Amino acid sequence: MMDEREIIVAAHPTKVIVFGATGNVGRRLVAGGLAHGHEVTAFVRSGQKLVQQWNAQLPERLRVVEGDVLDESAVGQAIEGHDAVVNAAGHATDPKMLERICAIIVRQAERVMAPPPRVWLFGGAAVLNIPHTSYLGVDLPGVPAIYQAHKRNWHMLKRSATDWSLMCPGPMVPAPDGRPRDDLRISTEVLPYPLGNWARLAPRIALALSMKAHLAEITVAYEDVAEIVMTHLAAGGDFARKRVGVALPPGRRQEKRGWRPGQQGPEQ
Repeated sequence: MMDEREIIVAAHPTKVIVFGATGNVGRRLVAGGLAHGHEVTAFVRSGQKLVQQWNAQLPERLRVVEGDVLDESAVGQAIEGHDAVVNAAGHATDPKMLERICAIIVRQAERVMAPPPRVWLFGGAAVLNIPHTSYLGVDLPGVPAIYQAHKRNWHMLKRSATDWSLMCPGPMVPAPDGRPRDDLRISTEVLPYPLGNWARLAPRIALALSMKAHLAEITVAYEDVAEIVMTHLAAGGDFARKRVGVALPPGRRQEKRGWRPGQQGPEQ
């Protein structure tokens, strides 16, 4: 069964729609939204898969909409009436598809939601700036070119009329106990760990090696990123029109076994 945390119904619950709601991140977003008392719509290709994930016991405040995320009309109809939109559909391993999905969702949010429409998209840590530099992670040698899709999505968001946030985690793994941490480091615009002033003059290869060395610090749980998103759904908040990074507490590290940059992880 999905997340069994106590659900507290908010006095004025946010109506949020989650695209890609049966994936690794998506199903944690749904569970996290419900745990925070939100009214959640899951937009999925297969409602049956979602039912199976919840052991045929869908919560009362979970609405399911089946549809094709590439169908602009269906996406617009599904978004209408919601306060916030979160996209977990698509993956950087298919960058053209990811960009197409994100563009459709942003375009339809702008069309049918009250301005400014609140939108969360997912990118990756490589679209954050390296501390003390103007470089993005994707600008460094050795970073797979497919992550340029996250950079293009970021620029698309900046051109949009949305109240957007771009979640930029590193590799993600399931939380051991199914619960998010409450001691994470959270950053905006830059990677969520400090670098010394040496970074200002460092060659790009040194910055790339540093980013690789810190990878285990920014390997966080799906539940962690879902918690951040679902507690920051209101428009005009701390993360409005910003990229968001997340890291484990200082001194903590974990690995995503069998994962390599540029690869899609297993279903977990």
